[in-house]
Amino acid sequence: MEITGKNSSISLEAYANSLKVRERGPSENAAEGSAAAPIAQDKVVLSPRAREIAEAHKAANEAEDVRADKVDRLRQQIGGGTYRIDGDRIAIRMLKESVLNEIL
Repeated sequence: MEITGKNSSISLEAYANSLKVRERGPSENAAEGSAAAPIAQDKVVLSPRAREIAEAHKAANEAEDVRADKVDRLRQQIGGGTYRIDGDRIAIRMLKESVLNEIL
């Protein structure tokens, strides 16, 4: 944000004062005799779809069906440069899935 012009110092002071009021909170502002309305708080509202995704992610992280031994073995292979990808096998599975998606 860029503030220019003759009133820039006034604008900066007003902004700084509003930050100070926010930091103090409503009880301290009321103690000063301020008749100002309470400052609105920022909040995040998730859509129903976002909530579903968050719940699915949480469930996946808590699932015990992760095969730690297989994950560790694959990590070691990738780290050691010995992991090999079977391109034909991947292509066949992709084609099967594509055909099934078309049927269903």
